Amino acid sequence: MMPISASTAAKKYCRLQALGGAYLGLFAGLLITFGVWRWSEHNFALNEQAYFDFRVGQLLASIDNRLEAYRQVLYGTRGLFAASSVVARAEFQEYINALHLEQRYPGIQGVGFSLIVPKDKKDVHIKEIRRQGFADYRIYPDQDREIYTSIIYLEPFSGRNLRAFGYDMFTEPVRRRAMEYACKHNQIGMSGKVTLVQETDSDVQAGFLLYLPVYRNNQPHDSVDERKASVIGWVYAPFRIKDFMSGVGDERRGDLNLSIYDGETLSADSLMYSDQPQLTTDQAIVTTRTLRTGGQVWTLVIRSEPGFGNWLNHDQSLTILISGMALSVMLAFLIREFITRGQALAFAAATNRELQESEARFRLMADSAPVLIWMTDAAESVVWLNKHWLDFTGRELSQELGRGWLESVYPSHLDLVVKLLGWHFQLRKPFSVEYRLRRHDGEYRWIVNSGVPRFDEKGEFVGFIGSCIDITSHKEMEEELWELATTDGLTGFLNRRHFLVRLQEEFNRMQRNDDLHSSVLMLDLDHFKRINDSYGHATGDAMLKHFAEIIRGQQRKIDVVGRLGGEEFAIILPDTDIYEARVFAERLRNVVASKPLWQQDTMIEITVSIGIALLNYASLSPDSVLGAADRALYRAKADGRNRVALAGK
Repeated sequence: MMPISASTAAKKYCRLQALGGAYLGLFAGLLITFGVWRWSEHNFALNEQAYFDFRVGQLLASIDNRLEAYRQVLYGTRGLFAASSVVARAEFQEYINALHLEQRYPGIQGVGFSLIVPKDKKDVHIKEIRRQGFADYRIYPDQDREIYTSIIYLEPFSGRNLRAFGYDMFTEPVRRRAMEYACKHNQIGMSGKVTLVQETDSDVQAGFLLYLPVYRNNQPHDSVDERKASVIGWVYAPFRIKDFMSGVGDERRGDLNLSIYDGETLSADSLMYSDQPQLTTDQAIVTTRTLRTGGQVWTLVIRSEPGFGNWLNHDQSLTILISGMALSVMLAFLIREFITRGQALAFAAATNRELQESEARFRLMADSAPVLIWMTDAAESVVWLNKHWLDFTGRELSQELGRGWLESVYPSHLDLVVKLLGWHFQLRKPFSVEYRLRRHDGEYRWIVNSGVPRFDEKGEFVGFIGSCIDITSHKEMEEELWELATTDGLTGFLNRRHFLVRLQEEFNRMQRNDDLHSSVLMLDLDHFKRINDSYGHATGDAMLKHFAEIIRGQQRKIDVVGRLGGEEFAIILPDTDIYEARVFAERLRNVVASKPLWQQDTMIEITVSIGIALLNYASLSPDSVLGAADRALYRAKADGRNRVALAGK
C-alpha cells in the first residue's frame, strides 16, 4: 500500500472541512428560514383569526339589529293599545298595513294580538267574534280551562296566517313560558323552538315567537302582582327561522357557516337553523357564541368555509420560504468557498473579499425585502437602514442614522418608545414594540418593531438588528369592530347595550360615596311615528341625526348619551342634581323646538318630551332609575308633550 503524503492528507482534510462547513451553513440557513416561515405563518393565522372574529361580530350584530327592529315593532303596536281604550279590528289592520312588513321587516310572519278570555266569558266572546262576520270562529284546542288566550287579530290576515285565528297559545308549554316571562318582566319574551300553526306540509321550518304584554289602561303594573292583575293579552310576532335569517349578513356571508341551537345544548332536536353545508375542512375556524333575549338563549356555532382566508394576503410566507431556501444554498456555497482558501495571506485576502461580497449580497437582499430593516451598535445608535425603510419615511440615510430616525415617531409615543428600547438594550433580549411611524406622505402608520441582539465571535454584545411591519390595517379592523359593537350607526351615540354598561358604572360609583348624585334623562321625540309615516323613513332618519346634533351642541364632555331604540334616547348627567338637570332639560327642549328640520323646502317642527330621575347612593338599581325616568317621560307625554317631568313630582 502506498503511503499517503502529508499534502494529500491536508487537501483531503480541507475538503472535508469545507464540505462540513457548507452542510452546517446550509442546515443553519434552512433552520432560520423555517423559523421565519413559521413566524410568518403564525402571523397569517393571527390575522385570519382577527378577520374571522370581525366577521363573526358583524354577523352577530346583524342578527341582534334585526331582533331589535322587530322588538320595536311590538313596542309600537302596544302603543296603539295604550292610546285607545278599545282597538277595533279595522284600526289594528290599518296600523299594521302602514308598517309595510314585507318590504321593511323581512322574515316576520305577521303581527297579531292574543286576548285573555276568562272561562265565564268564553261563550259571550265567541258570539261577539262571530257577530263580526267570522261564523266559524272558535277557540282551539277545545279543552276546559280557567282562562283562554285566543288569537283574535293577526295581520296580514291571509294565506297561512288564517290557520292561527282562534289558537290558544297558552296551552302549549314553550309558548306559555315566553308569555309568562313577558308579563312578569314587562318586556319582550322570546319562545324556544316551536312549529308554528301556520306551517303547511311543504317547506316546514322551525319557528319562534316574540311576545309583549298589553295592560289595561290606567291600571298600575309596576310590580309582578299588578302586571298579572292588569294584563289583557299580548301583541306578538311569529317567525319562520329560515325566513328570519334571509339576507342577514353582507355580501361575504358565504365565508361563514352558521348553525343556531335553541338553548345551550347542541343536539339535533335543539337545532333551529343551519346554512347549506359546504366542504368544511379540519382547518376551519370554529367559535361558539350565545345570544340572549327575552329570557331565551340561542347558541350559535359559526365555522369558516373553505377559501375564507382568500381575503388575506398569504404570499408573504411562500416568498420567505423560497427566498430563505435560495439564500441558504447560497450561504452553503459561500462557506465552502471561504474554507477552501489555501495560504494564510490569500485566505485573509479572500476572506476580506468574501465579507465584502457577503455584505453587498446582504444589503441587496435586505433592500429587496418587503419589510423595514434596521441595525444598531451597542450604544443604541442606528448604523444602517434598508431601502424599504428610506422609501417608507421618504428621508435620506444621513437623516436617519444615529437617533435621527426618532423624528418620524408619533410625538405622543416618542417618550415611551425611547424608554422601552433603552430598557431592552440593557436586557439584551429580543423585543417587539408597537407604535406609530410617519410615512413619506405625512400619515402616521402603526408598525410592530421586532429586534434581536447581535453578538460577535467573542460573545460581546455589538447591538441589535430588527425589522418593522405595517399593521395599520389590523389596527383599523380592531377599531371598526369596537365601534360596531358599542355605537349606534345612525347617530354615533352609544347603543342600548353599552349605554346600560355606562349606567351600571355610574351606579357603582354612587354606591362608593353617599355624597355623590347624578341625573338620568329619558327623551322621546313627539309624534315621531306620524312624521315617519307622512314623510318616509329617510326623513325620519334625517330627523334623528338632526336631533343628535342638537344634543351634541348642548351636552358637556362628561355627559353620556345613548340611543335606546327608535326615537328614544337617554342621557347621564354626572354630578348633577335633579334641579340642575331640569335646567339642562328645559334648555335642550327649547333649542329643539326652535330648530325645525328642513327637508326639500319643507319645514318640519320638532318637539321632545323629557323625564328625569335622580341616581344616588339610595337608588335600588340602574334599572329602577331608568324606569323612574321612563315613567316621568310618559307623564310628560300624557300632560301634552313638549314638557319636562321629574320622577316622583
